[in-house]
Amino acid sequence: MISTLSSWLSLSDNRAKLFAALTVVLFATAGVGALTAPDGPHLTVDQQRPANNTYIALQGYQHEGRAIEVNPAGKIVWQYTKADDVFDIEALGPNRVQIATAEEIPDENCPAKYRNDGYENCVRDSLRIVEKSTKKTLWNYSWYDAKLQHHELHDADHYVVDGEDRWVMVDMGNNRVFAVNRDKQIVWQWNATDTYEFPDGMDKEGDWTHVNDVDRIRPGVFRISLRNFDTVADLHVQGNGSVTVTPVVGPNSYSKSGKILYEQHNPDTLANDTLLVADSEHDRVVEIRNNTTTWTYGGSGMFDWPRDADRLSNGHTLITDSYNDRVVEIDQNGKVVWAIKTGSLPYEADRVPGEGSNGPTASQLGIPNRTEGTSVVNERVDWGVAMAKYVLPNDLAQQLVTMLFGLLALVGAVIERLR
Repeated sequence: MISTLSSWLSLSDNRAKLFAALTVVLFATAGVGALTAPDGPHLTVDQQRPANNTYIALQGYQHEGRAIEVNPAGKIVWQYTKADDVFDIEALGPNRVQIATAEEIPDENCPAKYRNDGYENCVRDSLRIVEKSTKKTLWNYSWYDAKLQHHELHDADHYVVDGEDRWVMVDMGNNRVFAVNRDKQIVWQWNATDTYEFPDGMDKEGDWTHVNDVDRIRPGVFRISLRNFDTVADLHVQGNGSVTVTPVVGPNSYSKSGKILYEQHNPDTLANDTLLVADSEHDRVVEIRNNTTTWTYGGSGMFDWPRDADRLSNGHTLITDSYNDRVVEIDQNGKVVWAIKTGSLPYEADRVPGEGSNGPTASQLGIPNRTEGTSVVNERVDWGVAMAKYVLPNDLAQQLVTMLFGLLALVGAVIERLR
């Protein structure tokens, strides 16, 4: 029988027929799996439920971004859907939340500057203060930019100076960080071109700094993440609005690769001036002090492009595992005790009320290092699944790409056997 099958497969037409038949089965099976997949966020690990709810910002793959609040059982108890992409959500009180959003706008509705600029559509970035009970926008600060991709508002931080509310924001498309007051007046601004040389030959709308995070760590000092520099730096803002830059970790250069971080997101400052950072392209979370990595957790066998990590008051760590479409919580033993599958590309998560800065370090808590790698094949599958989600429903993309790689491996093995 094996000899007969080998003879039949030796003919290219028969191999093509087999491949076509398996492809039909592949799509049919994936479709059934997508239809039977759980609808909406759901817990995948439920060993130790948190005491409070969790805010999750869902960027979305296909304009399905939203902000959600889930209870310890993983059920949505509140959501905000009035945006294409959501990157940041923070509690400002029991009935107010701050949400960083981006919306793609048709060219005909864009300001004249962006209607015929060579890019399809434009983006409206908006920081919104939303009343939870009514979902009414109480205050917002918005601006337009050339396009959606790499031109979004990824983060903002609220602070107070002499009793006056202020918000500092990162403007990725214009490579700047700036602060406004409640009257929407810019009180200080730093442009990356004030400190760094714009790369020769790069399009003016090219993805240069990709500044994606800002936190006020003390009066006059704002810590930022220059993702494409593999660098975390401090902006020192003087009373007259002048700004100087001090690198904290990284090469502080667009043209050089970082030795510690690789396109990081959301650095938080813990005790002893230790950084807790989602080291995204390394698929891990790290702590760094004095340019030395002091704690590592993750790896491509555990995470796929994590973009946020918060150290909670109980010593646990809340991690947003973006391309795995989930948020996980690990305890002081490094064990996952709570995890929720969210779908829709989560960007960051905050435990209610807001936590995550000036907490204890992993060394103080005794959290062990843990890293797990995976095979190149699995990494390719994960990458394929992530890219497919930008054009296919999440669950269908997961099953389709996984089975497709399995099918290709099977066909390759058969062909190799016949040689």
